[in-house]
Amino acid sequence: MGLKIYSSTLNLCDALETSIQRALKAVSADEICGLVFCGTSDTVGYHELLADIKAEVYKILGKKVPVTLIPQYLLPHGGLSLDIYTLEGAVEIRTEERGGVCYGIIENSDESLLFVEGIPASDFSDSVHTPSREVFDKLDTVLTDYGFAVDDIVRQWNYIGSIVSYREGKQNYQEFNDARTHYYAKGAWKNGYPAATGIGASGDCIIVGGIAFKKRGEGDKGIYPIDNPLQVAAHIYSKRVLIDDATDAMKSTPKFERAKLIETARGACCFVSGTAAIRGEESMDASSARLQTIKTIENIEYLVSKENLARFGCKPYDLKYVALQVFIKSAEDYEEVRAEVEKAYPNVSVVYSIADVCRRELLVEIEGILIS
Repeated sequence: MGLKIYSSTLNLCDALETSIQRALKAVSADEICGLVFCGTSDTVGYHELLADIKAEVYKILGKKVPVTLIPQYLLPHGGLSLDIYTLEGAVEIRTEERGGVCYGIIENSDESLLFVEGIPASDFSDSVHTPSREVFDKLDTVLTDYGFAVDDIVRQWNYIGSIVSYREGKQNYQEFNDARTHYYAKGAWKNGYPAATGIGASGDCIIVGGIAFKKRGEGDKGIYPIDNPLQVAAHIYSKRVLIDDATDAMKSTPKFERAKLIETARGACCFVSGTAAIRGEESMDASSARLQTIKTIENIEYLVSKENLARFGCKPYDLKYVALQVFIKSAEDYEEVRAEVEKAYPNVSVVYSIADVCRRELLVEIEGILIS
């Protein structure tokens, strides 16, 4: 795909414009398909900060590009991180904006890819159901404008403030999954659900972004949902693990695949969903962040192994990690989690942040992107 991700931590002793400008010097503006900032824990001023960041980025680059701001505290010392998603080589990336949502379009005679920035709900104070529907409506408008359907989404990021907490007697994650299931009912999903992360964030935010991809004239060829035999697929979890212990209410299943691999004109790209220490459908090692990290890494390594890729009809790609994001429930577990991640992935760019995972007993979640 020619995908490359440049990661940096911004020096907030400088002015915002100066720190962003320094980070963006590493890349050509024409190669950027999206910027992802992580680090604010103030959702009261979230929309204002996002607007300021976008204004500085647009001024520096001389054009609009997709900008996502993730409201999670950056470990170990706060601040802001920046991941710059680029597509290198002779490829044209058009960036446009509709209804306040910016997106990048990459297309040729064989395929189209749409990179949609994280779309925040306009009001974080409402119950989860209403802002979730609002965000999905905005996402659907962008997809429809460029001839994509909901089931062309191959990667989705979902940030749900206070994910395991309750409002009006309903768990926030349950409410989000119900809204996602309602939206996904528009698609046939013949190529499987997207790879996805559903993770906690500061405050009561709802933010959704993603990547859509489709091939022309080749049917399903080149788009592979990847399951993990070590884990039950999330979208077929049993009723037992979907009953919320505080309300006895039935939750819609989380609609995502463990990974999604796409074959593009420039190579293969594998999106690894947010992964935790779950075997079958049971959480493991509830009292140890270190042991959960080890289990999570084992899950990911088997998921993207040549043996497992072959099980789903993929070529034996030599996949290399280009980025990892590690979500840690408690800052006090950072050092031992980081030690295990760095042992497994010594040369990979990693962003660590504080976030609740979708089950109270889960202490760590990891997502990643690999390319051939």
